[in-house]
Amino acid sequence: MSIPVFSTSSDYIPAALKKVPSILEKFTKVYNVKPDFVARSPGRVNLIGEHIDYCDFSVLPLAIDVDMILGIKVLSNESSITLTNDDERFAQRKFDMPLDGSYVEIDASVSDWSNYFKCGLHVAHEYLKEKVPEKYANSPLTGLQVFCQGNVPTGSGLSSSAAFICAVALAVVRANLGKDYHMSKQDLMKITVVAEHYVGVNNGGMDQAASVCGEENHALYVEFKPELKATSFKFPKMKNNAVEFVIANTLVVSNKFETAPTNYNLRVVEVTVAANVLAAKYGVSLNSKQGDGLSKGNLRDFMNAYYATYQNITTPWNGDVDSGIERLSKMIDLVDECFGSKKNGYTVDEAAGALNTSKEEFTSTYLTTFPVRFQVLKLYQRARHVYSESLRVLKALKLMTSGSFESDEDFFKSFGSLMNSSQESCDKLYECSCPETDKICEIALANGSYGSRLTGAGWGGCTVHLVPAGESVENVKKALIEQYYKVQFPSITAAEIDEAIIVSKPTIGSCLYEL
Repeated sequence: MSIPVFSTSSDYIPAALKKVPSILEKFTKVYNVKPDFVARSPGRVNLIGEHIDYCDFSVLPLAIDVDMILGIKVLSNESSITLTNDDERFAQRKFDMPLDGSYVEIDASVSDWSNYFKCGLHVAHEYLKEKVPEKYANSPLTGLQVFCQGNVPTGSGLSSSAAFICAVALAVVRANLGKDYHMSKQDLMKITVVAEHYVGVNNGGMDQAASVCGEENHALYVEFKPELKATSFKFPKMKNNAVEFVIANTLVVSNKFETAPTNYNLRVVEVTVAANVLAAKYGVSLNSKQGDGLSKGNLRDFMNAYYATYQNITTPWNGDVDSGIERLSKMIDLVDECFGSKKNGYTVDEAAGALNTSKEEFTSTYLTTFPVRFQVLKLYQRARHVYSESLRVLKALKLMTSGSFESDEDFFKSFGSLMNSSQESCDKLYECSCPETDKICEIALANGSYGSRLTGAGWGGCTVHLVPAGESVENVKKALIEQYYKVQFPSITAAEIDEAIIVSKPTIGSCLYEL
C-alpha cells in the first residue's frame, strides 16, 4: 500500500492536513517562494502492550493528531539543504551534501535538532542508492529548502523524533524521485526503523510503524516477528458516541540513563532470566539470538519451544489471535506453576541454582551486558506481566472485530476494562508506573474515562484515557486541570496545560500534499 497523496483536487482531504495553509504562508514568508509539496507524519500513543516489544510480542498503538509537517522546495540545481524551524528555540541550519554521493556526516556527540533531520536524510539516501544506483551512487541528492512545524511534545513519550524522521525520509524520497513515484508504507516503515540508531538510540519499530501506517478511526496491530508488520483494525461503529482519547502528560521526566540500572535495563534482564528459568524447568531449549539483547532467547521463544516440545507444534506462533489467546493463557498457568513459590523474587544464588549454573557464570551471562542494581530478581511478576499484557492485546483485537455491541457503553466498558487491567499490571507486576501516573488515572476514571493507563515506557511520561467524545472529554480535562496540574504545579501556565493535555481520535499516518 502506497503512502497517501492529496492535493487541492482530491475528493477528500483528511483533517490532519488542516494546517497546510498555515505552513504554506510561513514557508513563503521565510524563503520568498512557495513550496512544491508538504510531507507529514504524526506522533503515536500505545493503547495496550507495554514492555512486551522486546520479548517480540505484538502491540496496539495508534497515530494521534499531533504531528511534524514539512514544507519542501526542491532545488534541482543545488546540493545544499536549508532547515528552518517554526520553533524559534531551534536555530536555522544549512549544510552541503557531499558532491561524490557519500552520506552527510552525523555527529551524535553534539546535541542538535538537525541531527534528526540528517537521520531521515541518511536512510532515504540509502533507499535512493538502492532504487536508482546509476543516479545516486556517485552524485549528490537534490538541494532542499525546508520549513519544519511540529506539535508533538518532546520528551513526552509520544514519539516526536519518529514523526520528524518519517516525515523527513518521505520528503527526501519524494523530492528526488518526483511526484510520480509512490513510496510504499512498508518501505518507509522499514527504512525509518533504523534511522535513530545514527544518533545512538536503539529503538524498536513500534513508533515508526504507527507514524507511517496510522489510519483514521483505526488502531494498529504491530507485529515484530517474523517481520515488522502493521495491520489496521477499525474501532466499532458507535451508535451515539465517537471514540476519543485524552492523552495527559504527568510532566514527570525519568532520566533514562540514570534510572536504567533499576528500571529499563533491569526489566530486560529479569524477563530474559525468567524465560531461561522456565526453559530449564520444562526441559526445552531456547535459540540464542546473536546480537539481540542478551542473546539468550525471550519469553516468546519459550512459548514456541514449549509448544514444539509438548504439543508437537513446530511452527512458531504467527500472530494469529485465537491460537495466541490459547497459548498465552497456558503460559500464564506455567508462570504461576514455575514461580508460584518464589513470588518474592530470586537472589543471584537462587537464580543460578534454578539454571543449574554457578553464581559466577550467571553473573557473567546475565548481569554484565547492561548495568543493573537489585536486591532480588522479580521473575514471577515480570513474566506474568509480559504474558498477560500480550494476552490483553489479543483480547482487545478480538473485541474490536467481534461485531456490533448492544450499546456504545458495552464497548467502552469492555475495552476500558482491558486498559485498566493493563495499568494495574504495569503498576503492580512490572512496577513501571509512578504516583503521579496513578493519580491522573484515578482522577480521569472518576470523571468520565472508561479506561486509563500509562503509555510509553512509564516511570512518568504520558497517560492515555478512553473517553466518549463530547461532554465527557471536557469533564476529564477540567478535572485533570483542577485536581492534578494546578495542585502539582501551582505556577503552571495555560499554554503549558494545553501542551500537556491532547485530545485525539485515531488519525492518518504519513502522507504527502502536492501543490
